[in-house]
Amino acid sequence: MSSASISGPSRLQPLLPTRSHAARLRRALDRIVLPCLLILAVAGCRGESPADDLPVQVQLSVAPTPPIVGPNRLVLDITDVDGSPLDVAGVRIEGTMTHAGMVPVFDTAMPQGDGRWVVPDFDFTMGGEWILFVRVKLPDGREATRRHELNVVGRPGAGGES
Repeated sequence: MSSASISGPSRLQPLLPTRSHAARLRRALDRIVLPCLLILAVAGCRGESPADDLPVQVQLSVAPTPPIVGPNRLVLDITDVDGSPLDVAGVRIEGTMTHAGMVPVFDTAMPQGDGRWVVPDFDFTMGGEWILFVRVKLPDGREATRRHELNVVGRPGAGGES
């Protein structure tokens, strides 16, 4: 048997990725995976409420107008689709911002009669775009969630966002 020797450069590829392979893989991840993660994160931050078919309408008014950082008075008029006041078991508010990293603000509205509910001191903790989820509990236990978006400005002269 004769022994053959291999001369010249080997045509075998290395088993471990080289730096250029790692760089190409990283660029591919940057172009594909990171944008997908960003889209999922933004969609998750919006906190879309589940759709319901309950005949509940919520008219929201805020004082002062525009809303400011700090305590604000929320007035909620809760009606059916025909505009008649609804008798409901309770109303809860969740306030969150449109960006991630902010702790939500929760409060409970107090009944005033004829479908009107009030939160005397809802505390917006910072200026910017806010989403208020109004959760209306009906007497039969079902819950309707209505979404309201608003822009909160800084207090005048406080150097807050406007």
